[in-house]
Amino acid sequence: MSTASALPQAALPLLLIVDDEVDITDTYSMLLELHGYRVITACHGADALDKARQHWPDLVISDCMMPVMNGLELCAALRRLPGGAQLPVILCSGAPERHDLSQSSHNLFLRKPVFFDRLLEEIGRLLPGHP
Repeated sequence: MSTASALPQAALPLLLIVDDEVDITDTYSMLLELHGYRVITACHGADALDKARQHWPDLVISDCMMPVMNGLELCAALRRLPGGAQLPVILCSGAPERHDLSQSSHNLFLRKPVFFDRLLEEIGRLLPGHP
Protein backbone atom coordinates (compact mmCIF):
# COMPACT_ATOMS: atom_id res chain seq x y z
CA MET A 1 0.00 0.00 0.00
CA SER A 2 1.42 3.40 -0.94
CA THR A 3 1.78 6.16 1.61
CA ALA A 4 -0.64 8.37 -0.32
CA SER A 5 -3.41 5.76 -0.26
CA ALA A 6 -2.90 5.26 3.49
CA LEU A 7 -3.46 8.96 4.24
CA PRO A 8 -6.92 10.42 4.78
CA GLN A 9 -8.05 12.21 1.61
CA ALA A 10 -7.98 15.64 3.32
CA ALA A 11 -4.31 15.13 4.30
CA LEU A 12 -3.25 14.87 0.65
CA PRO A 13 -1.92 18.10 -0.93
CA LEU A 14 -4.47 20.05 -2.98
CA LEU A 15 -3.27 21.28 -6.37
CA LEU A 16 -5.11 23.87 -8.47
CA ILE A 17 -4.54 23.40 -12.21
CA VAL A 18 -5.52 26.34 -14.42
CA ASP A 19 -5.63 26.12 -18.21
CA ASP A 20 -8.16 27.03 -20.89
CA GLU A 21 -7.38 23.74 -22.68
CA VAL A 22 -9.52 21.10 -20.99
CA ASP A 23 -7.30 18.28 -22.33
CA ILE A 24 -4.43 19.65 -20.25
CA THR A 25 -6.41 20.04 -17.04
CA ASP A 26 -7.99 16.60 -17.46
CA THR A 27 -4.68 14.86 -18.19
CA TYR A 28 -2.74 16.54 -15.38
CA SER A 29 -5.63 15.99 -12.99
CA MET A 30 -5.78 12.25 -13.71
CA LEU A 31 -2.01 11.75 -13.52
CA LEU A 32 -1.55 13.83 -10.37
CA GLU A 33 -4.38 12.04 -8.58
CA LEU A 34 -2.65 8.74 -9.42
CA HIS A 35 0.46 10.15 -7.72
CA GLY A 36 -1.29 11.02 -4.46
CA TYR A 37 -2.57 14.56 -4.95
CA ARG A 38 -6.05 16.02 -4.75
CA VAL A 39 -6.79 18.26 -7.73
CA ILE A 40 -9.22 21.02 -8.60
CA THR A 41 -9.24 22.67 -12.01
CA ALA A 42 -10.17 26.03 -13.48
CA CYS A 43 -10.48 27.26 -17.07
CA HIS A 44 -9.08 30.78 -16.53
CA GLY A 45 -7.60 32.96 -13.83
CA ALA A 46 -10.84 34.46 -12.52
CA ASP A 47 -12.33 30.96 -12.15
CA ALA A 48 -9.13 29.85 -10.38
CA LEU A 49 -9.25 32.80 -7.98
CA ASP A 50 -12.84 31.94 -7.01
CA LYS A 51 -11.92 28.29 -6.48
CA ALA A 52 -8.81 29.21 -4.46
CA ARG A 53 -10.95 31.30 -2.13
CA GLN A 54 -13.29 28.32 -1.60
CA HIS A 55 -10.60 25.62 -1.27
CA TRP A 56 -7.14 27.05 -0.59
CA PRO A 57 -4.63 24.99 -2.61
CA ASP A 58 -1.17 23.89 -1.54
CA LEU A 59 0.19 24.70 -5.02
CA VAL A 60 -1.04 26.29 -8.27
CA ILE A 61 -0.06 25.26 -11.80
CA SER A 62 -1.26 27.82 -14.33
CA ASP A 63 -1.04 28.52 -18.02
CA CYS A 64 0.08 32.07 -18.84
CA MET A 65 -2.18 32.85 -21.77
CA MET A 66 -5.89 32.46 -20.96
CA PRO A 67 -9.06 34.49 -21.48
CA VAL A 68 -10.68 36.59 -18.74
CA MET A 69 -7.59 36.61 -16.45
CA ASN A 70 -4.18 35.34 -17.53
CA GLY A 71 -1.67 33.46 -15.39
CA LEU A 72 0.41 36.53 -14.53
CA GLU A 73 -2.69 38.40 -13.35
CA LEU A 74 -3.79 35.31 -11.39
CA CYS A 75 -0.42 35.08 -9.67
CA ALA A 76 -0.59 38.75 -8.65
CA ALA A 77 -4.16 38.36 -7.37
CA LEU A 78 -3.26 35.25 -5.35
CA ARG A 79 -0.29 37.05 -3.77
CA ARG A 80 -2.65 39.76 -2.46
CA LEU A 81 -4.79 37.22 -0.58
CA PRO A 82 -4.06 36.22 3.03
CA GLY A 83 -1.43 33.46 2.87
CA GLY A 84 -0.87 34.08 -0.82
CA ALA A 85 2.74 35.21 -0.45
CA GLN A 86 3.74 31.67 0.56
CA LEU A 87 1.63 29.83 -2.05
CA PRO A 88 3.86 28.03 -4.61
CA VAL A 89 2.89 28.96 -8.18
CA ILE A 90 4.17 27.29 -11.35
CA LEU A 91 3.49 29.22 -14.57
CA CYS A 92 3.57 27.42 -17.92
CA SER A 93 3.41 28.66 -21.50
CA GLY A 94 3.76 27.31 -24.99
CA ALA A 95 3.62 30.72 -26.63
CA PRO A 96 6.59 31.37 -28.91
CA GLU A 97 7.07 34.90 -27.60
CA ARG A 98 8.69 35.49 -24.25
CA HIS A 99 6.49 36.70 -21.45
CA ASP A 100 7.61 39.63 -19.34
CA LEU A 101 8.00 37.72 -16.10
CA SER A 102 10.01 40.44 -14.37
CA GLN A 103 7.02 41.71 -12.39
CA SER A 104 5.62 38.27 -11.57
CA SER A 105 6.12 36.59 -8.21
CA HIS A 106 5.73 33.01 -9.43
CA ASN A 107 8.08 30.30 -8.12
CA LEU A 108 8.84 28.55 -11.41
CA PHE A 109 8.28 28.98 -15.15
CA LEU A 110 8.05 25.92 -17.41
CA ARG A 111 7.92 26.02 -21.21
CA LYS A 112 5.17 23.87 -22.79
CA PRO A 113 5.03 21.08 -23.58
CA VAL A 114 5.74 20.23 -19.96
CA PHE A 115 6.74 16.61 -19.54
CA PHE A 116 4.86 15.03 -16.67
CA ASP A 117 7.99 13.63 -14.98
CA ARG A 118 9.46 17.14 -14.84
CA LEU A 119 6.22 18.60 -13.48
CA LEU A 120 6.05 15.90 -10.81
CA GLU A 121 9.67 16.54 -9.85
CA GLU A 122 9.09 20.30 -9.50
CA ILE A 123 5.90 19.80 -7.46
CA GLY A 124 7.87 17.54 -5.12
CA ARG A 125 10.57 20.19 -4.83
CA LEU A 126 8.03 22.92 -4.02
CA LEU A 127 6.05 20.69 -1.62
CA PRO A 128 8.75 18.75 0.23
CA GLY A 129 7.55 15.83 2.29
CA HIS A 130 4.56 15.10 0.04
CA PRO A 131 4.09 12.26 -2.47
